[in-house]
Amino acid sequence: MNRKIVLAIPNREYAARLAEYLRETEPGWDVTAFTHETALRLRLQEPGGIDALVGFPSLLKQAESWLGAGVRKAALVEDPGQSKREWPELRLYQPLPVVAAGIRGLLSEQSPAVQGGCRWLTVFSASGGAGKTTAALNVVRQAGERGLRTLYLNLETVNVTSRLFGNVEPDSLSRLLYVLQSDSGRFAEQLERSVRHHSILRADIIDAPDHPGERLAMTPELVASLAERLRESGRYDLVVADPDCGATPWHAALLGLSDRVAWLVTDDWQCLGKAEKLLEFWRREAETGWSANVSFVRSKTQGRWMNPWRLPSPPAAELPYVPQWKGTDDPGRIFGSAAYSGGVDALLDGWGWERGRKGALSGGSLEPAAR
Repeated sequence: MNRKIVLAIPNREYAARLAEYLRETEPGWDVTAFTHETALRLRLQEPGGIDALVGFPSLLKQAESWLGAGVRKAALVEDPGQSKREWPELRLYQPLPVVAAGIRGLLSEQSPAVQGGCRWLTVFSASGGAGKTTAALNVVRQAGERGLRTLYLNLETVNVTSRLFGNVEPDSLSRLLYVLQSDSGRFAEQLERSVRHHSILRADIIDAPDHPGERLAMTPELVASLAERLRESGRYDLVVADPDCGATPWHAALLGLSDRVAWLVTDDWQCLGKAEKLLEFWRREAETGWSANVSFVRSKTQGRWMNPWRLPSPPAAELPYVPQWKGTDDPGRIFGSAAYSGGVDALLDGWGWERGRKGALSGGSLEPAAR
């Protein structure tokens, strides 16, 4: 059954653009837009009701007495707090895909995209070829489908995701890191220039650099500073980091600051052995017990698991091997496996991040973690 979404926006041009975008990207939504109180009142008093009302605070206030029970509401505002916190808020002047993600979140009970708070997930493996980037991209896509404003942050030394998403501005990450270190007051401004939204991924991305210089020069302090500023920006509910399989101090720092780590292993004695050794090394070196946030994931499974499992906790999910993906350069195809999507769903749900229910990556809340 179609979800009935009503927009109450006095600006006729903006209302038309947003309504058209939602109709194109959400075929399961019945979207209508109103710019005046009289027409809005007549629509809201029609039989059948609506699922969500999104609009300017002035029109939302007038519409309160006409709405049925259970209607979700969100205010479109220019500045935070403009609605006096009577309703969840969505920023008006942001890309339409981000507004759409907020409305998707509004339609679920958890409504994360309008409540704030940013979680950090790192998808990691101790060995190359474990399917880490494929897993990260599927997590990002399904997070977007759950209404989360998500950033995919590839930190691999050699990043080839440009073959999937193109490469509009290959210096974006370099410039962002430069501003972070040289003029941090301009970080928010540079972040706005550095990210772009990808409609298939349903998330923001930073284009793949042509050269590996800034990742080779990465430090634990720089990683921590980048994470802190991204969390503080207020743009995202979730950042999914995709580093390479290095064992440097900045890799350890990245895992340590993460709210969750999805650690991929394959049914290969070398991959399992490297995971055991690296985990034990980092557990000895770490000042805090970050390893409690690690979820091990069996990746590229093909039937019965052959090797003994000696990692400290059982696998949280299994992701099947999809041989057709070895040769694809079409970003849509890597989201086309129902079995793989089911594995990602099991992983997210196992963290308490269930669809249609309140939940989070840790602690049952999407409020910022105490750090």
